[in-house]
Amino acid sequence: MPRKSRAVTPPRKAAGPWNQVQWESWAQLFKRAQGGDSEAYRQFLEEIGPILFSYVRRRVFNPEMVPDVYQEVLLTLHKARHAYEPSRPLGPWLFTVARNSILDALGKNRKFAEKEVQLEVLPDVGEMERDGSLDDQLYQGLQSLPELNRKAVELLKLKGLTLEEAAAQLGISVAALKVRAHRGYHQLRKLLKGKGT
Repeated sequence: MPRKSRAVTPPRKAAGPWNQVQWESWAQLFKRAQGGDSEAYRQFLEEIGPILFSYVRRRVFNPEMVPDVYQEVLLTLHKARHAYEPSRPLGPWLFTVARNSILDALGKNRKFAEKEVQLEVLPDVGEMERDGSLDDQLYQGLQSLPELNRKAVELLKLKGLTLEEAAAQLGISVAALKVRAHRGYHQLRKLLKGKGT
């Protein structure tokens, strides 16, 4: 189990890009770890650690906070590992856990949260970075969307899936996905404009 520590050694640099075969290999390791295989869990953390560390580093401006937030992500992942369903893709689940953990870790000290999280302004949802982090208003706006629209926006704009991948994950046609996403974008723009964002 990952231990909380102030002196976290950054993992080796992440090598990429990662293909579907690699993600399936990690999913198998994680599934074995869920079953109590500690060696599989150690290997999984060793291989996925650099990816998560890079994910955290891109979202936290203060370099001194990165190791602590990274450690929080590992702890959250450890606590949530039973919730992963092996029939689902590992990547989207993993990065959702990581993103929420980052927001929680920084949210514990609200005076730092706004300064430390890389914020995004969303004047045009089409320009939103595919893997960008969320500020509080955008996060709250997303959470207030109807679930069908929210999932479409998250898969396309936060997880960076293609239309085909997102449609397959939701079990709908590409055309239906486009409709849900368009409605989500429209609702999100309206919500953010109402808040003066």
